[in-house]
Amino acid sequence: MLLQERRTRPDMRTGRAPRPSRIAFLALAAALALAAGIMFAVSCSSPTYPGLKDGVLATFDVHGERYSIFITNVQTIEQVIALWNGQSNAKIPSGRVIKGRVAYNRRWSWHIDSQDITMAEVTIELCDGVPSYVEAHLDDWIATVGYFCPWSAELIALKDYR
Repeated sequence: MLLQERRTRPDMRTGRAPRPSRIAFLALAAALALAAGIMFAVSCSSPTYPGLKDGVLATFDVHGERYSIFITNVQTIEQVIALWNGQSNAKIPSGRVIKGRVAYNRRWSWHIDSQDITMAEVTIELCDGVPSYVEAHLDDWIATVGYFCPWSAELIALKDYR
């Protein structure tokens, strides 16, 4: 009890209150981590981080680089499910690039428009590439190309949120 009282009294030499204990710092760090987790969960319902409903999340591998597309376009959902089930040759995702990071595509500072996306068997070479190239030249890519359609994309995961 004496040690506890001593900590709450001002230091006789300096007149200042004692510094918080290590436990107080750990408690503060835990509270901040919890608050950050709650803020992240709440942000998933904002326009930049959609709550992922009424669509499918498709993840593609392009020469060892992964990126994901949340698809809400009904026709494209049918196309990507057919591809997943081995019933389609339309293997190239072709969609409009939008600047802005999203929760399901965190590695990149861009994403593909959920509605303006289709699966294709062939596309023009101009929109072919890898995600890191789009990232490195994002503003130019959006201004001149607009769409991303990697020819070597391989559908590696599909999750249904409908």
